[in-house]
Amino acid sequence: MREIKTSVTNFIHHQGKYLFIHRTADRKVDANLLNGIGGKVEPGEDFLSAAIRETEEETGYVVTEQDVIFAGMGRTEAGYPEDWVMGFFKIEVPSFKIPIGSSCREGELLWLTIDEALKQTIELVDDLHYLLKMVDENKLPFFINAQLNNQEKIEKISLTHL
Repeated sequence: MREIKTSVTNFIHHQGKYLFIHRTADRKVDANLLNGIGGKVEPGEDFLSAAIRETEEETGYVVTEQDVIFAGMGRTEAGYPEDWVMGFFKIEVPSFKIPIGSSCREGELLWLTIDEALKQTIELVDDLHYLLKMVDENKLPFFINAQLNNQEKIEKISLTHL
């Protein structure tokens, strides 16, 4: 049986734009890719607490449970050295002014519309090609299972929403 890791991805938004991170820090997972804000769920932590913590760590925005909407759950199998179970959240913030500035220890922060993100020259984490429009159109909650190839690209996907 493969090891399972847990993580959160936050779709932080304001007035039709979403905050993405171009992960430029030296890392094994999703290096040099464009993704939502987030990271690993720490031991003893639940998904919601991780979403709130990761938002503040990577952006400086301080959010509460009332600011967070559950967007969905997902699992990736194969591709990475371990399988991943992911919680996805949609969080509205009050302004485009990122409290910590346009970068953090993980990389560069960018405000983009969904269409801009899908057309970026920076490659997106593969599951975002399927999830961004659902998040923007509030087709929530969604549930995704993706089977990946050795290049961490989706080969087979199951995606539904309630």
